[in-house]
Amino acid sequence: MYSRKEEILQTIELHKKGLTAAEVADILQIDRSNASRYLSELYKEEKIQKRSGRPVIYEAISDDQVHVDTSTDITFETLVGENASLKVSIQQAKAAILYPPRGLHTIIFGETGTGKSMFAECMYHFAVQSSMLKRDAPFVSFNCADYAQNPQLLFGHIFGIRKGAYTGATEDSPGLIAKADGGILFLDEIHRLPPEGQEMLFTFIDKGVYRPLGESAQVYEASVQIIGATTESSESFLTTFNRRIPMAITLPSLAARSLDERYEIISLFIKQEANRLNQGIQVEKEAILAFMLYDAEANIGQIKRDLKLVCAKAFLHYRTHRQKNLLIRKKDCSLQVQKGLLKVKEMADRLDRFLEGKGEFLSFEPGEADVVWSRDPERNMQVYNDIEEKVSSLSETGVASVDLEKLISRDVDAYFETYVEELAQTPVQKELIPPELWKLTNRLYDIAEEELDRKYNEKARFAFAMHLQSTLDRVAEGHMIVHPDLNTVRKQLKSEFQVALDLSSIIEEECDVEIPFDEIGFISMFLSIQVGEYEPLPLNKVGVVVLMHGRATASSMLETAQELLGTTTGQAMNMSLETEVQDMYEDLLAYISESRDELSNGVLLLTDMGSLNSFANLIYEETGIRTKAISMASTMIVIEALRMSDAGRSLEDMYQNIQISFESIVREQFRSLHETKRTKKAIVVTCFTGEGVAAKLYQRIAPVVDQSKVEIIQMQFIERETFKKHIDGLLEEYEIRAIAGTVEVEYQNIPFFSAYDIFNHDQLNMLKRIVSDDVPIETIVESLKGTITHVASLQSLIIDLQKAVQQIQSQMHLIIEPSAEAGIVIHLAFLIESLLKEEPTRHFPNLANFQKQYRLEADQLRTSLMLIEKNYTVRIPEDEIAFLTQMFIENKVDTHYNNYTLRDSV
Repeated sequence: MYSRKEEILQTIELHKKGLTAAEVADILQIDRSNASRYLSELYKEEKIQKRSGRPVIYEAISDDQVHVDTSTDITFETLVGENASLKVSIQQAKAAILYPPRGLHTIIFGETGTGKSMFAECMYHFAVQSSMLKRDAPFVSFNCADYAQNPQLLFGHIFGIRKGAYTGATEDSPGLIAKADGGILFLDEIHRLPPEGQEMLFTFIDKGVYRPLGESAQVYEASVQIIGATTESSESFLTTFNRRIPMAITLPSLAARSLDERYEIISLFIKQEANRLNQGIQVEKEAILAFMLYDAEANIGQIKRDLKLVCAKAFLHYRTHRQKNLLIRKKDCSLQVQKGLLKVKEMADRLDRFLEGKGEFLSFEPGEADVVWSRDPERNMQVYNDIEEKVSSLSETGVASVDLEKLISRDVDAYFETYVEELAQTPVQKELIPPELWKLTNRLYDIAEEELDRKYNEKARFAFAMHLQSTLDRVAEGHMIVHPDLNTVRKQLKSEFQVALDLSSIIEEECDVEIPFDEIGFISMFLSIQVGEYEPLPLNKVGVVVLMHGRATASSMLETAQELLGTTTGQAMNMSLETEVQDMYEDLLAYISESRDELSNGVLLLTDMGSLNSFANLIYEETGIRTKAISMASTMIVIEALRMSDAGRSLEDMYQNIQISFESIVREQFRSLHETKRTKKAIVVTCFTGEGVAAKLYQRIAPVVDQSKVEIIQMQFIERETFKKHIDGLLEEYEIRAIAGTVEVEYQNIPFFSAYDIFNHDQLNMLKRIVSDDVPIETIVESLKGTITHVASLQSLIIDLQKAVQQIQSQMHLIIEPSAEAGIVIHLAFLIESLLKEEPTRHFPNLANFQKQYRLEADQLRTSLMLIEKNYTVRIPEDEIAFLTQMFIENKVDTHYNNYTLRDSV
C-alpha cells in the first residue's frame, strides 16, 4: 500500500501538465494544507519541480534535464549597460573568449554585488554561441570562500581526491577541473585560495596538467578555461595572478553607473517578480525614486535583495487583504531605501525625464521573458510560497484575515531581550538626545517611579529615550510596530502595563502622534526591568574541566594556570592511556552529577583531542547541564577560561571568546608577510542605525585626525556577534586603531571609546594619540646609527623588536601609545647591544614581590622575546624582564578594555 506522499508523487507523475496544491487535494480528497506540506517535502527531496507563477504548479521532473538552464540564458546583449558602463568590459570578455587557440584565462574584479558571477556566465554563453565551446560544454562554478578554513578540503574539491589521501577518503573523487574539462571553471573569491592551492592552480594554467590530492605517480590533463572573480582591488592582488592570468576585467560599482542604468536595473527586477507571480505590480512613484537614489552598499545585489523584500511585503498585504492589485508603497520600503528620497531635491532636474507624465504609480505587467542567470539563488518562489501556504493554513483554522498580516510578519526571536541589553550599554551624553525628548523621558519616568514605587537610574532612562526616539520616527514614517508576545506582557506585567497606558497618553499629547497598542507592551517591559545596573556575579561560576590524555597532563596544566592566576577554580581529569573512553566518560558524568548544584551555570570542557568533545552533548542529554567543549586546549586557553569563569562570564560568552582568540592566533601564525602588512589605518564609529549617533561621533573625531592616513568608517551595530564579523572583514584591509560608539565592544584588543568619551576633551586627545602615526622604522634606525654596532643589521634588529613589542601587547591584552612603543623598541635595542658587549645590567627593586604580582604578564613578555634571544644569542636577565613588564603596564592606554582585562588577570 502506498503512503500518502507516494500517492501524491504518483498523481503528479500522471498529470504531465502539472497540478496545484488545491488540485492535488481535490483529486485525492485530502486537506489542502496537508497536500501543500507533502508537496513541499517532495520538492525539497528533488522528486518534483515547481513552475514559476501564481498559483504554484508542481510537475514531475523530466528525464532530459541538462545541467545548464538555457531557457533563461542571460547574454551580454541582455545586460543593462551593454553599450555604456559595461561596453569596455564586454569587449575585453569577448576578446578573452575568442583568443586562439582556447581563450585566455580571465580574472574579474569588482565590489560585492556588481554581478561578477553573472558576467562569468555571460562569457560562457558567448563561448557556446561563438562555437569556441561545444553546446554541451560544462560551466562549473565554485566559491573558494566556502572551504577557505579547510585547505585540504578546498584542494580536494578543485583537483580531486585519491582514495587514502587523508583519513576519511575512502574512495576516489573527481575534482572540479575534471568536471569542467572541455568548458569553463569559474572560481569565485579566488583570492581565498591559500598559497599551496595557488601553486597547484598555476601549474595547471602553465602546463595544462594537474595532480589530485594524494596522487603521487600520475598527472592528468584537462582543457579548462579558468575565470576567477575577486572583491580585492587589482593593485593589491597577487602579482603571480596578474602574470599567469593575462586578462583582467573590472566591473563598475553601482555608484559609477548612470541614473538611466539604475532605473533600467530596477525596472528589470520588478518585471522579473511580476513574471514569477504572474501578477501585475504597481509601484508608487516615490518608491521608485527611493530605489534610484539610496546608497546600496552591496551594489546591484543589494537592490535585488531590497526589491525582493518589498515585493514579499506587498504580496503579503495583497493576499491577506484580498486586494485587486499588488501595490508597492514607499512606506513598505526599508528605512535605508526611503532615505534615498533625501536626495530628490539636489537631483530633481535629472529625475524629471524618468517619471514625467507617468502619474503617481508605475505599472509593471507580466509577459516579458524572465531574464535571469541560471545560478541566481533568489530565483525560486520560496518566499511567496511560504506566504501562500501560511495564509492558507491560518485561514483554515478560522483566524480572521484582518489579523494575518500582523501574525505572519511578527518577530518572535527574543527581540526585546537583545534590544534592551544593547540599549542598556549605551553611555551617551545628554546632548546626543534632543532636549525635549530627554525632558519628556524624565517626566515619564518620574511618574512611573511614583506609580510603581521603584527607582530608575540614568542609564535606564537613556535606553528608553533612544528607544522612544526610534519609535517616534517609525510612527511618523508609517512603519508597523509589532510586539512579539503582547498577551503575555498584559498578563504578567499588569501594573506596568496600566502605567504604560497612562504614559502613552502623555506621549501622544506631547508629540501629537498615535502610539500603537503593541508599543505599550514595549513600554511596559522597559518599566519592568532596571537596565544598566551593576549585576552581581552569579552565585555559581561556569565550571571548567580540563580533560587530557596522560597520567598527569591535565593536573599539571590546571595547576600552572591556577598558580599564575591565584585561583582555585577548575577541575582536572587525567586519562591514562590504559583508561577506556567509556570509563573516562563515567568518571566525568559522576563528577558533574555530584556537583550539579555548583555547576548550574554550565560546564566548559577543555580537551586535547576532538574525540573527547563528544562528551559535551552526552553530558547535556543525561544531566541537563549545559556543556560546551573546546579541543586542542593549551595552557593559555586554560588560563583564559579560568580568568573568565572567575569574572562571572557566561558559558556562551566564554566559549565564543576562546574560539575567536584561538582562531586569531592560528590566523596570525600562518599569515604570510604580504597579508599581515596593512597600509590603511581606520577608526570605526558605530551605533544602532549606523547614522544618527555615529554621524555625531564622526563630526567630533574628524577634525583631530589626519584623514589622508586614517579612515573613519561609520558602521551599523545590530547584534554583537554580527558586528564582530564585520570587524573581522575590515581587519583584512585595515589596521583598526579604535572603535567609538554607543555599545561597548571588547574585541581583538582594539581600544573602545564610548560616546561619552568622545565628548570628553582628555579622552578625545587619547584617541588622537592612539591613531597617530607610528614612529617609522627608518627614523629609529637613523637615530641609532653609529650607536648600535654589535649587530649585523640594525634595520633587521629594529624590525624584529617592533614585531616583538606588538606581540607582547596582544598577549598582555593592552595597548601602548605609539610614542611609548617607539621608546620601548629603542630601549630594547640598547639592551641587546649591552648584552652583546657583556656590560653589567641593572637590579630591579623588590624583584620577588613584583614577580609574584605580575607573574603572568612577565611570563608572556619572556615568551614573546625568546625569538630575539635566540636570533641574537643573548639571555635577558629577570631584572630587565621586570623593568620591561613595568614599562608596558605603566604606558598602557587607559581604556575600558585595559581596565577589565588587567584587573581580572592580576
